[in-house]
Amino acid sequence: MTRAVRAGMDFITALDRGSLGGLARLCAPGATWWVDSGPDRRGGDHAGEGSGRFPLHGAMRMDDKLALMRELGPAAFPTGCRQIPRRIVAGDDACVIEVEGHGVHASGAVYANRYGFVFDVDAHGAIVSVREYLDTLHAQQVVGDGEPVPGSTTEHPEPVHQDAPAAVTTMWAALAAGDLDAFGKLFTEDATWWTDTGPDRDRGRLHRRGDIAASPFHGVVPIADKLGAMRARIASGVYRSAAVTVTPQRWIADDTLVAVEATGEALLGGGRYQNRYLWVVDVRPTGIAAVREYCDTLHIAELMGYPT
Repeated sequence: MTRAVRAGMDFITALDRGSLGGLARLCAPGATWWVDSGPDRRGGDHAGEGSGRFPLHGAMRMDDKLALMRELGPAAFPTGCRQIPRRIVAGDDACVIEVEGHGVHASGAVYANRYGFVFDVDAHGAIVSVREYLDTLHAQQVVGDGEPVPGSTTEHPEPVHQDAPAAVTTMWAALAAGDLDAFGKLFTEDATWWTDTGPDRDRGRLHRRGDIAASPFHGVVPIADKLGAMRARIASGVYRSAAVTVTPQRWIADDTLVAVEATGEALLGGGRYQNRYLWVVDVRPTGIAAVREYCDTLHIAELMGYPT
């Protein structure tokens, strides 16, 4: 077990127990915790100051985040909120842990989110940053009481690291060009694609087959269905650009799994699309066998006109 995985698993265990003191002890001084921010793209910049808006706040100092959790957490989740780790992509100084969360909000609403946590640690194994990718639409509906979030755009792109493996850079270049035939050839015939489902928590379970017909929030679907939906979206004229330009920012490779943090940009009829993603890509010798996509679903819903 690498130091990053050990620290990350200890963090998830402390979070599951509601031990905020335990979380603090795992972190280096000056550590940060990031969550994306829905329509407020500037407030969700990785390198920005953050919006401070709970639960979708951008980057916060760990001390400030834990203070916010102490203030709001017990009232929001009187019986706690479970955090159950599912898969790990391991690196020495960074790792990704996929987690399922479950709790009952004080309103009586069931909170059932799926997360991709990215942990960075220092040479001593202390956590220096946590980035939490989750279904922001579901989080805002339940924990944020559905309050409206002001919109903004990011004018300055984040720094780009050009060292991602060919298996994950080739696919995004084909997508940016709108070449879905080339994009599709990178996958195995039985490949699947998962993304979370906003209000429909059951359909978005990580190992349950979903339905892509209703919206871009579909659960697990065959790659043929995903490609069909992508072609239909491009053909509909929704994009003023060719498609979404994806820029990988960093990656962690572990056996057949590659975790990719990336940004996506496109011009749509309704405005400027600017998402931040975590993809967990299962790469086999015959092609890509599965993609799990964590992104800011509230931003998608707001920009594309889906109910929020």
